[in-house]
Amino acid sequence: MKIRTKIVLLFSIISTLLLVVFALYVSYFTYDSLQTKFFHRLEENAVIVGDHIVNQKEENKELYIQVKRKYLKQLSEGTDHLLRVVKGSDSIRFKPNLPMPMGFYKEVIKNGKGRYMHNETAFVAVFFKDRLHHDNLIVVSEGVDDYGHDEQRQLDRTLITGGFLAILLIILMSFYFADRLLKPIKDINSDLGKVDIANLDYRLSSKFSNAKDELGVLIANLNSMLSRLDISVQSQQSFIGNASHSLKTPLTIIGGEAELARNLIPKEHEAYYSLETIAKYADKMELIINNLLQLSRMGFKGEVDNKVLIRIDELLYEIYKAERSIHKDFRLSFDLTQIPEDSDELTVFANPDLFYIAFSNIISNAYKYGNGEQVQVAISCDDLNITIKVFDKGIGIPQKDQPHIFTSFYRASNVGDIYGNGLGLVLAKNIFDLHGAELNLYSAEGQGTQVVVTLPKIAF
Repeated sequence: MKIRTKIVLLFSIISTLLLVVFALYVSYFTYDSLQTKFFHRLEENAVIVGDHIVNQKEENKELYIQVKRKYLKQLSEGTDHLLRVVKGSDSIRFKPNLPMPMGFYKEVIKNGKGRYMHNETAFVAVFFKDRLHHDNLIVVSEGVDDYGHDEQRQLDRTLITGGFLAILLIILMSFYFADRLLKPIKDINSDLGKVDIANLDYRLSSKFSNAKDELGVLIANLNSMLSRLDISVQSQQSFIGNASHSLKTPLTIIGGEAELARNLIPKEHEAYYSLETIAKYADKMELIINNLLQLSRMGFKGEVDNKVLIRIDELLYEIYKAERSIHKDFRLSFDLTQIPEDSDELTVFANPDLFYIAFSNIISNAYKYGNGEQVQVAISCDDLNITIKVFDKGIGIPQKDQPHIFTSFYRASNVGDIYGNGLGLVLAKNIFDLHGAELNLYSAEGQGTQVVVTLPKIAF
């Protein structure tokens, strides 16, 4: 999940929760306030009714009529219940058809009044000591607060509608602010995309930050890292130039001296073949060094030079002949049953010297670790790719070593005394990666190894 999406979700969720909590708070306390007010009105009504009955005063009667007229609509034509209580007792004479339990009336007698809510109907009971009659009096005023319920429903609708609109506005604002917050990071990423090994002198900047804020510190650290990388790359490039000169010069001398000595002795001399081999492999070694140095330079540029159209089957056959000339017991079989009739479909666009090194390393490894068994090479292709599979039936690679096979100088734990330096597969993979190809390896210890190379075809 992108950071922008996380910011939008987090901001929206937190804001929505705050709105919901606020809406619940307002709705609950409004409900509580309306209910309290309605209970007060019922209580006033019960007091007036009870006072009128207990005292039998004319002015109370007039007041009672005025209040009933005033509160009649708000009390939804509520009912007043008159309950008689034996003096000196805490129980009523007759239980009315009301939802309150008997304990409620005892509490009213004890405390002087009480409240009870049943569904939407409110009850308020007030106790009166009646001096004019044999029994005391409890007046129970009953009513439904339709006016308050309407206000509550209207408020809830307003809160819900306003909440949805507010949430929509919050989401839109969160997208806006997320974009504003991440704009400096986008600029940094855009600038970093312009940096490659060829222009490490490029430095980042941002108009949205200054040297003292967090982004300014990040930019300063990235620029410092680029400076260190620039120095390191320049040092490596200088080393490669010096190494190229230092390695090529003695090889040229060795090859020249071997060629000179070979020309001074007859072909029948037993040393002639040795001198020819020295000259040949001095040239070969010089070619390998040149290509390795070229590969190192390509690592700096991230691209491959000197690409040409080459036939994969012909390249593999050249490698076979070279290996055969070195190792007389080398055996290799080609499986060409899946190649197309049009040989041009086996053509790729690549650096031939680098591909020679890569496939030579793979086939050489198959021979070296193959227990002397025949190496098999299968070539196939489809509409997009050419696939080369190299099989051997040798010692294989232990499972624990397979995650490290593309690590420089790493060798499997079961190679024993077999010569190697742990660079062959690494070099091959780097070459194929630079060409947009793919190298995969499948192996089981004691059963052999299969290397699969997938090359993109050239469309004609």
